[in-house]
Amino acid sequence: MYLPINPLLVRPRAQIFVFIVLIIALIGISCGGSDESADDPDLDAVQITLPDGVFTADDVAAVGWKKSKELSPETLPGATSVWYGFYQQRDVEVRVYESQEKAISMGQDLADTATGRRKPSSMIDSGAITNAQTNTRTSYLSYAIVGNLILLCEIKIEDCQPLLDGIGQ
Repeated sequence: MYLPINPLLVRPRAQIFVFIVLIIALIGISCGGSDESADDPDLDAVQITLPDGVFTADDVAAVGWKKSKELSPETLPGATSVWYGFYQQRDVEVRVYESQEKAISMGQDLADTATGRRKPSSMIDSGAITNAQTNTRTSYLSYAIVGNLILLCEIKIEDCQPLLDGIGQ
């Protein structure tokens, strides 16, 4: 059985062209995959515990967190104080609110933004509201709400888990 050969594929220039097109297509397919974070059911899960708990930064320090410096809460609507410190060689920011309800309603969106879980709103971009990223590090990747506190953890929430578990005990 005779299969006709496309004369373009026999020429060296045509072979190089086909090879380049295939490489570009493969790169496009591998880089243009779906957004994995949209498929991750755990992405939206934020640990929220002790709904009736009212704590201070000193309560967190009593569990092993090392207070380093107090930050201005003026950039965080509803926050009564903001502290930067360390826990097991990780940066941890503690944001104190009057209640868990206030922490959720006034602080959760800003915590989402600070950890990269949400893009900044246009109000934040325009400077109408600035978040704690102007005063602290910008590399927090996770957070939890424990009572009236929002604790931002440097990398994984698991790194801060013993700290979170110790608050209120």
